[in-house]
Amino acid sequence: MRRRLLAGFILFAVVAMVLLVIPVGYTLNSNANSSTLSALRRDTGALAAVLANDIGRNHLQAAIRFSDTYSRATKRQILVLREGRTLIASKHRQAVDEEIARLAHSVGATPLSGVIPRSSVEGAQYYVAMRLPYDRSNVARIDQAVLVVTFPVTIVTRAVHGNWRNLALYGLVMLLAAVGFGFLISTSLTRPLRRIGRAVEAIGAGELRIRAPVDEGPPELRRLAESINAMSARLVELLEAQTTFVEDASHQLRTPLTALQLHLENLQYGGETGPDDFIPVLSELSRLRRLVESLLELARNESRPAILSVIDLAAIARSRVDYWRPLAAEHGITLDSSGSPELGALAIDGVMEQVIDNLLANAFDATPSGGRIVVDARNADEHAEVHVIDNGVGMSPANRRLALRRFWRARENTAEGSGLGLAIAEQLVRLSGGSIELREAPSGGVDATVTLRRVNPNVSMSIDGASVDE
Repeated sequence: MRRRLLAGFILFAVVAMVLLVIPVGYTLNSNANSSTLSALRRDTGALAAVLANDIGRNHLQAAIRFSDTYSRATKRQILVLREGRTLIASKHRQAVDEEIARLAHSVGATPLSGVIPRSSVEGAQYYVAMRLPYDRSNVARIDQAVLVVTFPVTIVTRAVHGNWRNLALYGLVMLLAAVGFGFLISTSLTRPLRRIGRAVEAIGAGELRIRAPVDEGPPELRRLAESINAMSARLVELLEAQTTFVEDASHQLRTPLTALQLHLENLQYGGETGPDDFIPVLSELSRLRRLVESLLELARNESRPAILSVIDLAAIARSRVDYWRPLAAEHGITLDSSGSPELGALAIDGVMEQVIDNLLANAFDATPSGGRIVVDARNADEHAEVHVIDNGVGMSPANRRLALRRFWRARENTAEGSGLGLAIAEQLVRLSGGSIELREAPSGGVDATVTLRRVNPNVSMSIDGASVDE
């Protein structure tokens, strides 16, 4: 990956340099040509005025000396012709080639300028040709005199080539700098990626305590590392929970199986048996069946899709109270419902019936004859709550915190059970996006409180991408 990043960075730098250097080079070349001709036209006009003054006053030698001095200083060649005869010629121009003679002959009132592509004397030349200004007060007659100033193209060409070399050197330096920066950037990007990759490989190999680095690289890579670490931590939690669950399940299954084996051995060697002898066996089998069903329920809930529906929590609470009321009367317990007549909430369809049943079953176990249980569904700000409140023996704060764990049972609890009822209820409520909490009731018993998100029961909606049915 680093090589691809570096190659892409270099390619981008090369394209950028080409797009920058070539237009700049051609611009400099064009500017050199145009500026040379512009300067030559400007100087030729000033030079024509000086030479016309000297020649018109018959100071021809002064004009020649001035021309030679100017030519040496500027590398420009000066030629003054009149009627085919040379009046002034720079020392370097001892002969007049045909092209310059033709230009001098064709000059009119308007000066000529451009480039002579070929010259028999010095090769290609920039030139400006113009008539000397004529003043009738002059002694010498110069109305037909023509000034031709030339400048070698090779001098400008060498300067242009120097510009191209400088641009090429600049491009090379910039390319080397781009390679260096590209190497640094690609390394800074790939180093954390490699470390994250090694961490993922280690996690995949079973080293779940390994964590990806979150202290280097761009923010996107840091968030990726944090997500991987969160996933690894979640895997650790799940594996630990699975190990604990298997250990607890094995322990819970061992007890009824051992008891069942003892009862069967007693029946085997106890001689004659009667119907009452099978009662302990059937009791242990029933206990084992309930335990297995609870374990299967936990496993099904973990794989259940969290498709939330809008439910009427108050109506469900009243229906479960009506269902349990005959059993409550049989045990001498008063069972009532209270709260809002209508209470919309979000939950997995069908789970709140099971949750309330489990909470009521625990409330019955804790409430003596003559006691009272109330199921209260009410609004609580933006939440919907259902309270299952009993006035039984109650629980200590420590026991209330532990009661939602799987297989947990209070030592003083003598009622039959697997210790999974509250754990199943907590799991179903959590999958529905809610929470369950065991609080101390004002009557001294337990207030089992289920909290869900409250919604309008007549409106369909979607929460966190989960589909919600009316």
